[in-house]
Amino acid sequence: MKRQFLPLLLSATAAVALAAGEGASTPQVTASGSHVYGEAMPLGRPAAIGTVLDDAGPFLRRRAKFEGRITQVCQNKGCWLVLADGERSARVFSNHAFFLPKDSSGRAVVYGTLGQRTVSEAFARHLAEDAGGDPASVSGPQIEYRIDAYSVELQPAG
Repeated sequence: MKRQFLPLLLSATAAVALAAGEGASTPQVTASGSHVYGEAMPLGRPAAIGTVLDDAGPFLRRRAKFEGRITQVCQNKGCWLVLADGERSARVFSNHAFFLPKDSSGRAVVYGTLGQRTVSEAFARHLAEDAGGDPASVSGPQIEYRIDAYSVELQPAG
């Protein structure tokens, strides 16, 4: 009887683990009610992403903390978001180390490495589709700022 139960238990455990990987990762909840995904958020004040992108040079290829409002989230897995401040924005990637809730909104603080890259038209269309947009609206390669995130803190509303 025990031998028959063990494969069933292992199958059920694997199914639960796979299902858990399809949604948002489990966050750490801070005393202020923020939800932190990925690594622990380091201490220090974040810089507004709009201000940083006005003169990105000193921040490129360096780890730093950035803040802004969430304007888009990957609707496929929650593996990226767009962090904006005014008219300036950067796409934040979790590199599949963690996943964010697809309905994330409001303000966020991101700890990661800022870079600038040219995205092919095909990949830009993929990103548009993941955001729930029209991939046909993308034409040609796109230049964007990207943050490879180690930690994302979703701040409570209010």
